[in-house]
Amino acid sequence: MDNEKYRKKLIKLLQNCCVPSDSLHFSSIVVMKDGTEFFGVNVKNSVFRDAIYAEQSAIGQAVTSGYKKGDFEKIYLMVGSASVSDLKYLDRAVICEFFEDDKEVVCMNLFGQGVTLEVANLYSSVFNY
Repeated sequence: MDNEKYRKKLIKLLQNCCVPSDSLHFSSIVVMKDGTEFFGVNVKNSVFRDAIYAEQSAIGQAVTSGYKKGDFEKIYLMVGSASVSDLKYLDRAVICEFFEDDKEVVCMNLFGQGVTLEVANLYSSVFNY
């Protein structure tokens, strides 16, 4: 049930993406242990060089609000397409920096199809779903 609730929120967030030169839209919700939620979308410029990933944006808001490693409970990530494999572009390093190894990373497409991984398995997972 939680996944469906978050799927609807993630779809709504996709509208806020800023990707003038790309068709890939991503959204993210970070859930803290105290239940607080932080939201993020990808932001790209038109020269392809610089980008802010959705998960970077959401985690950055949490850190700006005073949260630290150990406070993070779960992260939801959505790609605005039918292909969950597009989530291969996620920033594994920033997730691993703030989330404990046993926390869940829920990756889904627009239809809620996807995969749930533990943070400890992010680097060994291949996104060919």
